[in-house]
Parts: sequence; C-alpha cells; structure tokens
Amino acid sequence: MMRTTGAFAPLAQGDGDVLPAHRSTYPSIPTFYRGIETQFVEINVDPEVARAHLPEPLEVDPAGGAVVCSLKIGLSSYGPFNEAGLYLRCFYEGKPGVYNSHLFLDNVTAICAGRERWGVAKEFATITFQDHENVRVCEVVKEGALLMRISTTWDAIAEEESLPALAPNYNLKLIPRADGPGAAIKQLVRYESEPVGQSVQYSGRGMAEFRSTAKTDLAPFTPLKVGSGFYHIGDLKELHGTVIIDYLA
Repeated sequence: MMRTTGAFAPLAQGDGDVLPAHRSTYPSIPTFYRGIETQFVEINVDPEVARAHLPEPLEVDPAGGAVVCSLKIGLSSYGPFNEAGLYLRCFYEGKPGVYNSHLFLDNVTAICAGRERWGVAKEFATITFQDHENVRVCEVVKEGALLMRISTTWDAIAEEESLPALAPNYNLKLIPRADGPGAAIKQLVRYESEPVGQSVQYSGRGMAEFRSTAKTDLAPFTPLKVGSGFYHIGDLKELHGTVIIDYLA
C-alpha cells in the first residue's frame, strides 16, 4: 500500500484556518489563562487624543476616561507571558464600552492569535515587573526605550464589582489585501471571555507614565487625571469574538 506523505498528508487538527496550514500557530478556542495578576489604573486623557484613535462609529468618552493595565500570566494556552496596554472608554450605540488602542506583550504566539482572531492591536515589547514593599511596578520597553510605566499599591481587599469595567471590549480587525493596497478584511470585533472560579482583588493608589520613541508615540496620552489603582488575581477562559460591523460587506 502506498504511504501518504509530503503535500498529500492530511492537515493537522485545529481551527483549519490558521497559518501555517499544516500546524496551527496557536490553539483552538476556548483557551485558558490561570493565575493572572492584573494591575489597573484609572486615568483621564485628552478626549481629542482618544477620539483620533477610535474607529467609527465608536464615540469618545467626553471625560477622556481610560484604563491602563498590565498582566503577569504564568500559565496559559499560549504559554507564560507579560502584557500591558491602554483601554479607551467609548460608546457604541449609546452604550459604554472600551476600545483597546495599544497592547504590548512578549509572546509571539499570543500576538499572532490576538491580531488574527480578534484584531487586538498587539505589539512585541519587553515587559518587566518589580515589587517594592506593597508597590508593583511594570515597565514596557520598546525600540530600546522606556515607553510605559505602571505602578500600583495593594492597600485593602476590594469587591470584584469595584474593578474598572473592561467590557464590552472592541477591537479593529484589519487584514491587508494581497493584490494591492487596502484591506481584505476590516471589521469591528467584540472580544469575548469569561472569568473562571474564584478571584481576589485589592484597591490602592495608582500611577501611569507614557513616553515616546521615534516610532511609537504614547506621550499624548499623558494623564490629565489619575484615579484609583487595583490589583486582581484570577483565571479566564477566552471565547470566540463577535463581529459587530463588517466595513467591507
């Protein structure tokens, strides 16, 4: 009997639509995260700066509300990694949500999955954490320069309801055309996930700093006001997202 090899071998099991076709770069949904350590800092930025980063028809929060966060992930379907980013408060059809304008992390598999599946604006960067007494400091270094610094304290046990709301979470999914300029896919996507099991959270003080490099400009997001800081430990299950708008349909 002739043995099937090479180009005629059956494709590996998985999504069936993930490159490379013979071995998916990332695992199928649902994916999991365990023991996520998350910092949150509530801030207000210039509403006009925020507006310039929102795709239509999302409307800017008149107060320029935003949330800076970092995640230290020891175990997940993508392996361990660190992450930090900025969520801009916005409105869609009059209802509040957030838009993930910037997200930096140090895991290539997770970058590919986030960009290709949900259009999350993930970029590679070096992310480090240090704990000084009851202060956690996260630093994001990109293009060889400090780009973002987040610091929070954990002063008191808090209720889960006190954490900054980061849902609905909107992202702009863009895939360029192969045969010329323009987008082959352009969608407004709502990221979907759900908590698993018990969590613990603490409230405290927070601070966020933004800088710029020759390529990445975050300085315009320098906070006009800084609110509370929070620290959260919990587990998460990641689900398929929802296409809210197909701009090319």
